[in-house]
Amino acid sequence: MLYHGWDIGGAHVKYALVDGDGRVLTVEQRTCALWQGLDALVAVLAELAPSPDLAVARHAVTMTGELCDLFATRAEGVVAILGVLKRYLGEDLAVFSRNGFLSPAAACAEPEAVGSMNWRATALDCAQVAGTGVLLDIGSTTTDIVPFAEGAVCARADRDGTRLACGELVYTGICRTPVMAVATQAPFAGAWRGLAAEYFANMADVYRVTGDLPEAADDFPTADQRPADVPHSRARLARMLGEDASNLDHGALDGFAEHLIQCQLQRIEQGLAQVASAASGRLSGMLLVGAGVGSFLASRIAARCGGHFTDYASLCGAPARAAVNISAPAVAVARLRGRHTA
Repeated sequence: MLYHGWDIGGAHVKYALVDGDGRVLTVEQRTCALWQGLDALVAVLAELAPSPDLAVARHAVTMTGELCDLFATRAEGVVAILGVLKRYLGEDLAVFSRNGFLSPAAACAEPEAVGSMNWRATALDCAQVAGTGVLLDIGSTTTDIVPFAEGAVCARADRDGTRLACGELVYTGICRTPVMAVATQAPFAGAWRGLAAEYFANMADVYRVTGDLPEAADDFPTADQRPADVPHSRARLARMLGEDASNLDHGALDGFAEHLIQCQLQRIEQGLAQVASAASGRLSGMLLVGAGVGSFLASRIAARCGGHFTDYASLCGAPARAAVNISAPAVAVARLRGRHTA
């Protein structure tokens, strides 16, 4: 038996194929600007959806795409996305929810239990494999901080609003987050410099300049539509300081980028401390499972707080580490459905 996992986001679609033993066979990610219309999702599914005559296979899906501003409400988004998925994947589609898997009809009747549950799928898979710890899924746009213990997810909240309040959702990521959302000022040339409150640069520019940006991580247009390379990223960062890069030393701009990374790390660490304070209260020795395109940051955070780090791919025993970490929710729903069906 084969299991297909799908994570339908507002900016990307992630896909995984696993076998009956939970081994990861394939992972894919595609850009999907869902806010521009459902045609974006149709185009990705037309490319990735397996042929109907494939040997017996079952599909599982989770989503966050219902949050994009294409839809007036999240419930409308859940119903619309499932309508497209049924056309391409068929009726034998298991929709992940806070209460386990639902049929598409049941999911449409309970959209609040279905929307934005991809973090729970990954955390539940971690819990069933590792027992106790914290999932630290640092993506291109957001960071999920999810505690799990004794094989179960221990999140205090399910809705995005309450998750933001309790620190389990931090709206910061390593690619699409605007620099102006990470810091309002920075030390530069011996003084504190206020930063432009404009979308001149994003965090992909920052990590590109420092050499930390994973290959192929940033697949959206840059803020100024110019090339996604180091010289142009430095130029965009200089504009945040009200300067032209040609007038500045590269070392100074690189130092500015490092400061922004520290600001982002501090924000994630504050969320982690808040989450830990509601559980054991101790980060030292805690298992931190890194996932997402920014899983390398989770490793740094674990080292800084004395936690024990592993990444999600290693937990799955998967060799394609970067791809599996990026597509963790898609892998997780496929593995969970395999266990649910067995």
